[in-house]
Amino acid sequence: SQIDALTGVLNRRSLLERLDSSCSRARARGLPISLLFIDLDHFKEINDSFGHPAGDACLRAIIGPIQTELRQSDVIGRYGGEEFVVILSSADSAAANPIAQRILERVAGVRVEGFGEPIALTCSIGVASSDTLHVWGEHLIAQADAAVYAAKRSGRNRVQFAMSMAA
Repeated sequence: SQIDALTGVLNRRSLLERLDSSCSRARARGLPISLLFIDLDHFKEINDSFGHPAGDACLRAIIGPIQTELRQSDVIGRYGGEEFVVILSSADSAAANPIAQRILERVAGVRVEGFGEPIALTCSIGVASSDTLHVWGEHLIAQADAAVYAAKRSGRNRVQFAMSMAA
């Protein structure tokens, strides 16, 4: 199966396959590609306070709002636990930024009901772009993942761009 059973988006294996093919196409055409690494904030606390069914409901609840901001050519997959990766085809860092900001706002507007008090959600987003980093494929994921941890360290509920180490 290519689909994550819980969320209905691509599973990790399918996501990585799609990333490889998207990068190959982009490089052949001289186009950029950007990744968004989206990590739900305080997910462990949600599971611990409200239970795993609530955590599952939260994961499902953010998919629609994220997909609302994606273009036809974009792809989302579940990378692990509460982590999702979005592949933004033909998007440089300047194009990725407003998409990431809108996703951040959409997720912050989500309230999950049915588990006691409504659960308010936020996410942290790491952005990595081939035009600024000059890396592709899983190297982009690693850069975006590092950026999401920087976003969490600096307070969560924010977008953080991966910075080129060559600077």
